Amino acid sequence: MGVEKNIVAIELGSSSVRAMLGQKRPDGSLQVLGFEKETVTDCIRKGVVYNIDKTIQAIATIVKRLEERQKVFVHKVYIGVTGQSLRTVGNTVRRQLDTKVAISEDIIDALSDENRLQPYAGAEILDVVTQEYRVGAHLTTEPVGIMSDRIEGRFKNIVARKTLCENLRHCLDGAKLEKADFFISPLLLSGYLLTDPEKRSGCALVDFGAETTTVMVYEKNILRHLVVIPLGGNNITADIASLLHIEPDEAESLKRTYGSAYTEESENAEVRNINISNDRTIDEKRLLNIIEARQQEILANVWEQLKNFSDRLLAGIIFTGGAANMPNLEAAFVQYHHFDRIKTRLMPATLEYSTTLRLDPQANTLATLVAMLRRGEMECTSERPAEPGLFDPSREEPTFIGNTQTGSGDGVIKENKIEEPAIETTEPEIQVEGEEEETQKKEKGPSKASKISKWFKKFAETLVEEK
Repeated sequence: MGVEKNIVAIELGSSSVRAMLGQKRPDGSLQVLGFEKETVTDCIRKGVVYNIDKTIQAIATIVKRLEERQKVFVHKVYIGVTGQSLRTVGNTVRRQLDTKVAISEDIIDALSDENRLQPYAGAEILDVVTQEYRVGAHLTTEPVGIMSDRIEGRFKNIVARKTLCENLRHCLDGAKLEKADFFISPLLLSGYLLTDPEKRSGCALVDFGAETTTVMVYEKNILRHLVVIPLGGNNITADIASLLHIEPDEAESLKRTYGSAYTEESENAEVRNINISNDRTIDEKRLLNIIEARQQEILANVWEQLKNFSDRLLAGIIFTGGAANMPNLEAAFVQYHHFDRIKTRLMPATLEYSTTLRLDPQANTLATLVAMLRRGEMECTSERPAEPGLFDPSREEPTFIGNTQTGSGDGVIKENKIEEPAIETTEPEIQVEGEEEETQKKEKGPSKASKISKWFKKFAETLVEEK
């Protein structure tokens, strides 16, 4: 019979570091118990850790808060891998056989191993998605058992810059946390939000983030394309702040309050002014033009990745992510690129939360964290280990830590490999002839406090003699 497990996941975003604790039950159901968030600046850019020290501090802070509020000790975490260098690269491995044979598992494994050896300058293979095999003149996803003297394996290698995972390991080591596993965040997100019929029919998932936009394409239930575009919602905020000469926080507020990805032109539209700082006002149309211009650029880059698959996306395009909350985003995409099979999907409503959990207003952007909790299998929490003290008065002999320690109650002191003879801790006894047996029954040795005091006194005298 299974047991409940506490799973902890951490997501490193461009604007914040977030951690979530969930309890996974034996039947596979999940209850979210805790969530913590720490805002970061100039520490993670476009999903890549740039300042390790600040990232370590942010991770340690949110984990400590999670421990204090949930009364647990976190020793292990799952962490998501993303970033602008994450992408798929196609590779084909061919094998000509001496004679016609039934394709075996060993031949397939040899193709896979050869593909794994494919070098990429400055990058490493994080995962491999097999596309299909050409056996003779036929394409198949299950080649084992087919007779042929020639086979060709087609793969999509998911690669990223080598320093991406290295920096994540440094951050976990600095925060004194073990790595349960690294998950490729976009793959987990698509597995959580997309249905099997959608992935079989052909669909695209577009995750609009703060500094990146991730595009994934599925067909016949297989990942066909993945790329991370280095543009996101923060680019719109930066444009507003720069062109209107206001602070980024105020620009973000204006974007959230008045922003729209697309507005219909109207000759009779009433001119509306918006109040900003220091009694200044701006024309709402000017603000919308700034937002729409950058949003149009982001959508154009998305379409550039999707246009070659457009006739195969029978289940359409699914928008998700925090920046997907922009009003009229779907209308903008239809207007600019004339593709109308679009829908927006955020967090499934069936997720179970603890009754004491209070999530922030952006809780619907936490799908990646929830997906990591669902995938995790290892217990991530335990009882906090006891911290050793310098002196334990309950022991008969004093105990030291460091390079000084007592023997096993025999009074032998070892310090820097110098040994001293045993020290007698009791005073001489005077026995009266004929009363030895009676005396032994009645006498009481010195108190424990007296023994410790005399031991320290003798030890101090020994140190003085050495000097």
